[in-house]
Amino acid sequence: MVKEGKRLLIDADVQAVLEKRGIREEDIQGVLDFGEETGNVYIHPDTGHLLSYFTPATTTYWVEFGRDGGAYRIYRAYSHRMEILHGFNMPAKKQQTLDWTCMKCDRRLELATVKLKYMEETFGVDIPACPSCQRIFVSEEDATQRMAQAEKMLEDK
Repeated sequence: MVKEGKRLLIDADVQAVLEKRGIREEDIQGVLDFGEETGNVYIHPDTGHLLSYFTPATTTYWVEFGRDGGAYRIYRAYSHRMEILHGFNMPAKKQQTLDWTCMKCDRRLELATVKLKYMEETFGVDIPACPSCQRIFVSEEDATQRMAQAEKMLEDK
């Protein structure tokens, strides 16, 4: 549920990408509201950028943003339609710690084998997750390339 709108600062090049991806300002507002309400936010320690997500229905929206005075500067936004089966994470075969940190747990994200579901197909993939709360992190590359390709392959079956 979208509350009173937040002031969004979106550069023209970012706006063009959002339009191409069909991501509306209402979708971004929903992510920002959800991140504030739940504390489900990641932070990049070098840039100070924040990242949060929200799944209002069958699509999960991810927004990378920063606070700029009383407004939110939007750096990127992307989405996917994979269902994330939270709480089933297992250690990945390849150990790797990432730059992003879970703000709730104050822990750096690590690769984990996470279960995803799409069109009744369930499969495990290695993607970043918080080692404490197990919330996963989907990067822009994973959402727009790997997951999009898997979604298309499953739809074409």
